[in-house]
Amino acid sequence: MFRLIKTYDGHCCTFNYAALNDDRKGSVSAKDEDIEYYEDPSGEDVTTNQPIVVTSESGRGSGLSVILNVEPNDYPNWSDVPYYGAKILISDPNDYPEITVSYRFISLGESLDIKVQPLVFQCEEDIRNVSPEKRACWFHDEVLLQYTDRYSYETCLTEFFFHQGYISEEDRACDPVCYMECWDKRYSVSSDVTPFLPDMFPTSVT
Repeated sequence: MFRLIKTYDGHCCTFNYAALNDDRKGSVSAKDEDIEYYEDPSGEDVTTNQPIVVTSESGRGSGLSVILNVEPNDYPNWSDVPYYGAKILISDPNDYPEITVSYRFISLGESLDIKVQPLVFQCEEDIRNVSPEKRACWFHDEVLLQYTDRYSYETCLTEFFFHQGYISEEDRACDPVCYMECWDKRYSVSSDVTPFLPDMFPTSVT
């Protein structure tokens, strides 16, 4: 269910990550007929990356629940983290978690509820007849990036910074390299922290 990937915060365990191609053999999981997967409504879903798990339901009981076993003794003395716990990164499954990533912290004895609300942007297929310079957007299958077979604005910026180094937003606007996606999503993330109640979980969890 979880895979180890590289992020701007170092190596992290990830769920539902389908962005950059991984050089590990056999890293893409086979689809399970009992699990619901995301299907791109634009018809551009040509990616060979990890399939994205979804749910058609909503509410706390239909999402992902994770119990973290934090071991304070594993923290080195030189660690610059001022607490024992975890940092939760939230990003689009198709994007490298760097440009538009949100994050939340959780420490010992806490329960964290995260709510994600998506905002979807769509466009007609006929817009393909307009040049990218005028429409200022790319479809997912129009641009081939180096590390993924599905274009996204965020991953394009990540690759650009990797090869060119950082430039200001003003300079980037004068010489655009990455356009927005013609089909795109934005997310609003909210969260609540409450005390961790062991009675809400199976007795095998200690």
